[in-house]
Amino acid sequence: MKNSKRIMIALVAVGLLTACGKKEENPVTEPVEQQEVKVDVAAEAEQYKSLIMGQMDSFTADTELLATYVKEGNLEEAQKLYPLVTMYYERMQPIASNFQELDEKINGEVVEGKEEETTGFQKLAHGLFVEKKTTGYEEAADELVENVKALQSELPTTDVSENNVLASAATMFNMMATNRLSAQSIANNEVYAVKAQTEVAEDLLEIFIPRVSTESAETTSETLKELNEIVAYYEVGKEDYVNYSFFTAKQKEELKTAVQRVGSALQEMNDSLK
Repeated sequence: MKNSKRIMIALVAVGLLTACGKKEENPVTEPVEQQEVKVDVAAEAEQYKSLIMGQMDSFTADTELLATYVKEGNLEEAQKLYPLVTMYYERMQPIASNFQELDEKINGEVVEGKEEETTGFQKLAHGLFVEKKTTGYEEAADELVENVKALQSELPTTDVSENNVLASAATMFNMMATNRLSAQSIANNEVYAVKAQTEVAEDLLEIFIPRVSTESAETTSETLKELNEIVAYYEVGKEDYVNYSFFTAKQKEELKTAVQRVGSALQEMNDSLK
């Protein structure tokens, strides 16, 4: 995604008096639209990709462990580990558009009536949390490991130079607020997802702070503090959070509002890029 500003310039000719005292007619000039101005954030995108690459060993190892639980028929442990493994992938969302084919395999949507055609996290979630079984999902678990390993291999050479990761993160937060926190998910792991995305915003704030206005950076810091306090309230153990299905309507609205504020603050940072 690219940050851009369009500037419309209207040129109005000023009448000049001629030597003989007569006024020339004012020429009519149509507004001129300048070319789209692109803000180069390739270095920042590459810096964020480097942070993501730093988690890939752990991501791969934990995905393998999740697959092991599935193949061993250990439903309880697989259910516990699943939301923690998905947190790694939540942190990758700002650059997911740069590996679209693998993204669809790793995190494709489950279509009702076509569950068998789905792969990745969502297919496993259907087995673990809807059907509440591991039998029949062994192959899907192995495929997920294979695709995560492929991503780990491809990521170093993935071109993110055209991706404004700051704008992508703002979109990510807005989608969380308007879509994911407003609908019932399969695994009800929304708080885990919000926590992971909050870490994304914190990293991007640090990366982009030299390029954005002080005011927008301060606003983002304040909104992140508010969101972190809300998320911390629902922590029930080390890296473990309350199931989103247990939230009241008021609690859901509070979380959604805090997420929206972070999204807006990130957008303000993006708008102030220099």
